[in-house]
Amino acid sequence: MLRALHDVNNMNLFFIRPGYESDHDLIEFSGDHRSDDFTSVFPILENALKPSRITLEDFVTDDYVWEFEFESGIFELNDDWGGLFIITKTNHENVINQISKALVSSGYFKEIKVDTSQYT
Repeated sequence: MLRALHDVNNMNLFFIRPGYESDHDLIEFSGDHRSDDFTSVFPILENALKPSRITLEDFVTDDYVWEFEFESGIFELNDDWGGLFIITKTNHENVINQISKALVSSGYFKEIKVDTSQYT
Protein backbone atom coordinates (compact mmCIF):
# COMPACT_ATOMS: atom_id res chain seq x y z
CA MET A 1 0.00 0.00 0.00
CA LEU A 2 1.27 3.48 -0.81
CA ARG A 3 2.12 5.76 2.05
CA ALA A 4 -0.54 8.39 2.50
CA LEU A 5 1.97 11.14 3.28
CA HIS A 6 5.58 11.49 2.31
CA ASP A 7 8.39 13.97 2.73
CA VAL A 8 9.60 15.15 -0.68
CA ASN A 9 13.06 15.67 0.82
CA ASN A 10 13.16 12.02 1.88
CA MET A 11 12.03 10.37 -1.35
CA ASN A 12 12.92 6.85 -2.35
CA LEU A 13 15.69 6.80 -4.94
CA PHE A 14 16.38 4.74 -8.04
CA PHE A 15 18.93 4.83 -10.80
CA ILE A 16 19.25 3.47 -14.30
CA ARG A 17 22.44 1.57 -15.01
CA PRO A 18 23.80 -1.07 -17.38
CA GLY A 19 22.83 -4.62 -16.52
CA TYR A 20 25.51 -7.12 -15.57
CA GLU A 21 26.88 -8.78 -18.71
CA SER A 22 24.03 -7.21 -20.70
CA ASP A 23 23.63 -4.68 -23.48
CA HIS A 24 20.52 -3.30 -21.77
CA ASP A 25 19.95 -0.98 -18.84
CA LEU A 26 18.07 -1.89 -15.69
CA ILE A 27 16.55 0.06 -12.83
CA GLU A 28 18.03 -0.42 -9.36
CA PHE A 29 16.42 0.98 -6.23
CA SER A 30 18.50 2.50 -3.47
CA GLY A 31 17.91 1.73 0.20
CA ASP A 32 16.14 -1.02 2.09
CA HIS A 33 13.24 -1.88 -0.19
CA ARG A 34 11.75 -4.18 2.46
CA SER A 35 11.52 -1.56 5.21
CA ASP A 36 8.19 -0.04 6.25
CA ASP A 37 9.42 3.37 5.03
CA PHE A 38 9.99 2.24 1.45
CA THR A 39 7.02 2.86 -0.84
CA SER A 40 5.82 -0.26 -2.64
CA VAL A 41 6.73 -0.15 -6.33
CA PHE A 42 4.19 -2.81 -7.34
CA PRO A 43 0.98 -0.72 -7.08
CA ILE A 44 2.63 2.28 -8.73
CA LEU A 45 3.57 0.20 -11.76
CA GLU A 46 0.23 -1.58 -11.79
CA ASN A 47 -1.75 1.69 -11.71
CA ALA A 48 0.42 3.64 -14.16
CA LEU A 49 1.16 0.98 -16.76
CA LYS A 50 -2.11 -0.98 -16.71
CA PRO A 51 -0.47 -4.36 -17.38
CA SER A 52 -2.45 -6.98 -19.27
CA ARG A 53 -0.62 -9.73 -17.36
CA ILE A 54 1.32 -10.03 -14.10
CA THR A 55 2.83 -13.41 -13.29
CA LEU A 56 4.70 -14.45 -10.15
CA GLU A 57 7.44 -16.71 -11.42
CA ASP A 58 8.64 -19.69 -9.41
CA PHE A 59 10.57 -18.22 -6.54
CA VAL A 60 13.46 -19.28 -4.40
CA THR A 61 13.23 -18.65 -0.67
CA ASP A 62 13.12 -14.89 -0.14
CA ASP A 63 13.54 -14.13 -3.88
CA TYR A 64 10.46 -13.02 -5.83
CA VAL A 65 10.16 -12.24 -9.53
CA TRP A 66 7.02 -10.84 -11.12
CA GLU A 67 6.76 -10.55 -14.88
CA PHE A 68 4.67 -7.61 -16.10
CA GLU A 69 3.35 -7.38 -19.64
CA PHE A 70 1.89 -4.07 -20.76
CA GLU A 71 1.22 -2.27 -24.03
CA SER A 72 4.87 -1.29 -24.58
CA GLY A 73 6.66 -4.45 -23.53
CA ILE A 74 7.61 -6.93 -20.85
CA PHE A 75 9.76 -6.50 -17.74
CA GLU A 76 10.57 -8.26 -14.50
CA LEU A 77 10.28 -6.80 -11.03
CA ASN A 78 12.94 -8.69 -9.11
CA ASP A 79 12.78 -8.54 -5.30
CA ASP A 80 15.55 -10.43 -3.55
CA TRP A 81 17.69 -10.13 -0.44
CA GLY A 82 20.24 -8.07 -2.37
CA GLY A 83 17.89 -5.40 -3.65
CA LEU A 84 14.99 -4.43 -5.85
CA PHE A 85 15.52 -4.31 -9.61
CA ILE A 86 13.53 -3.88 -12.81
CA ILE A 87 14.90 -5.82 -15.76
CA THR A 88 13.42 -5.33 -19.20
CA LYS A 89 12.66 -8.30 -21.45
CA THR A 90 11.45 -6.51 -24.60
CA ASN A 91 11.47 -3.01 -26.09
CA HIS A 92 14.15 -2.13 -23.55
CA GLU A 93 14.68 1.62 -23.86
CA ASN A 94 10.97 2.46 -24.16
CA VAL A 95 10.03 0.23 -21.21
CA ILE A 96 12.76 1.77 -18.99
CA ASN A 97 11.61 5.28 -19.92
CA GLN A 98 7.95 4.55 -19.16
CA ILE A 99 8.76 2.91 -15.83
CA SER A 100 11.02 5.81 -14.83
CA LYS A 101 8.29 8.29 -15.74
CA ALA A 102 5.69 6.32 -13.73
CA LEU A 103 7.93 6.20 -10.65
CA VAL A 104 8.82 9.91 -10.74
CA SER A 105 5.22 10.94 -11.53
CA SER A 106 4.02 9.08 -8.44
CA GLY A 107 5.78 11.65 -6.25
CA TYR A 108 7.37 8.88 -4.16
CA PHE A 109 10.52 8.28 -6.20
CA LYS A 110 13.37 10.35 -7.56
CA GLU A 111 15.82 9.26 -10.23
CA ILE A 112 19.45 9.88 -9.41
CA LYS A 113 22.12 10.03 -12.11
CA VAL A 114 25.08 7.68 -11.79
CA ASP A 115 28.35 7.29 -13.64
CA THR A 116 27.44 4.34 -15.84
CA SER A 117 31.11 3.69 -16.65
CA GLN A 118 31.56 2.20 -13.18
CA TYR A 119 29.29 -0.70 -14.20
CA THR A 120 31.29 -1.96 -17.19
